[in-house]
Amino acid sequence: MAAITPRLEAYLKVRGSIAERMNEVLEVIGKIQPCTYEDIADELKTRTNLVTNRMSELEKVGLIRVTDRVKQKGNTRSLFSVCTEEEAKQLQEEFLIRYKSEKEDLETAFQKVQENPAAKDIIKRRVTYCKYKLRLLTKYAI
Repeated sequence: MAAITPRLEAYLKVRGSIAERMNEVLEVIGKIQPCTYEDIADELKTRTNLVTNRMSELEKVGLIRVTDRVKQKGNTRSLFSVCTEEEAKQLQEEFLIRYKSEKEDLETAFQKVQENPAAKDIIKRRVTYCKYKLRLLTKYAI
């Protein structure tokens, strides 16, 4: 039986609370880390574009992180690893502060552009996106 590492412990804490596809991706990253989008897609026998959104969400909530960059097939690729519980907590605290600050700044800017409907629409969409990131972060907090 494999030893419970800090990264495995962090994964086990959130495993039951994340969506099925996110859980599959997180499990594969934990198994083959460090790994690229392509490595995960190959392991899941699917297309890369079907895992990139899940990985982006996992990264936004501090459960995975970029640990290195490598040259592959002429392109620079990010290598991802599962965060330890301590790393995840630290990242989540940083993200919470950043996302709240960004949302507040956008809401202030929204009040200043009352005369410009196009700017209001752009800011409104950015505020909605910040709220989405905050909900994700709250949902998957360690």
